[in-house]
Amino acid sequence: MNKPRELWSWLKRYSGRFRSSLIDGPIFDKNRKLVTGYEEKSEAWAAHFEELAKDSTGNSRSAEKWSNIGLGSEAVYTECNAILTWTEICAALKSTPNNKSPGSEGIPSEVWKLVQYEEEPTSPFVKQFFKVVNKIWKDEKIPQKLDPSVIVPIPKKGDMRDPNYYRGISLIPTLDKVISKIIARRLSKIDNKHDILVKEQAGFRSREECVAQATALYEVVRRRKISGLSTWIGFIDFAKAYDRVPHQALLRKIKNSGIGGKLYRIIEALYRSPKMCVRVGDRLSKIVEYNCGVRQGCPASHLLFDIFINDLLDGIK
Repeated sequence: MNKPRELWSWLKRYSGRFRSSLIDGPIFDKNRKLVTGYEEKSEAWAAHFEELAKDSTGNSRSAEKWSNIGLGSEAVYTECNAILTWTEICAALKSTPNNKSPGSEGIPSEVWKLVQYEEEPTSPFVKQFFKVVNKIWKDEKIPQKLDPSVIVPIPKKGDMRDPNYYRGISLIPTLDKVISKIIARRLSKIDNKHDILVKEQAGFRSREECVAQATALYEVVRRRKISGLSTWIGFIDFAKAYDRVPHQALLRKIKNSGIGGKLYRIIEALYRSPKMCVRVGDRLSKIVEYNCGVRQGCPASHLLFDIFINDLLDGIK
């Protein structure tokens, strides 16, 4: 049955609150006490994800700590300050997938995508949408209504009473996602034109394919074998990689890569005071801050992480 949407619909229809019930059972809190009441479970889930995003060093949000990273030219690519156009907004909307869960505001992306069929903003709804997106872009501020992101714990293998055996899926408000899509597309265009990422970087980049990387690796090994040379390959798995990125270090590296001006300031606004809550059953936990890590569920996070690790091989080339 190659129809997963119909399968999930059937499961929910015949098992009641199927999806929400996955995390509605008893769980262990941070003291390994099994809790069953909603308030206790809500507190335990919020504490768990808050701990993952906690900055134990105190350095993540300290601009002074990272001020000496990559000192040098801070030239800015002209694309960073380009005027936001209706065409650019529509392109971001068209690349946004359908049938995805909305964030805390409850508005699915399909609502905003209705505007993409107008060549210019003419109807009242489209004009208002264009006005709101432009205001966010112009003011370089993210409205409080677009916070927090909603974390949905998804079970992995293991004890379902232990929060450590869940991974969090982040649902961000869909209007926030539109802004982030615009950022991601601009970053991608800048990289394609100016090669801000080193050639060794292949993840989450346009015009890069897994088969091409595998072919290149095979060819390197083959040629070295013909020449009688040994080849060593290192496989490194970053533990909680996205969760441990210091915010100010990330912003510093973004600026050092030539991303500045308005584009940089909007990215900076996204990381000014990010917040999250956890969906427990049909309700949401208290709101907590996260002080390190790239924004989960954000369309721009993959490229921002690429920028963050872009100098990883500088010392061994």
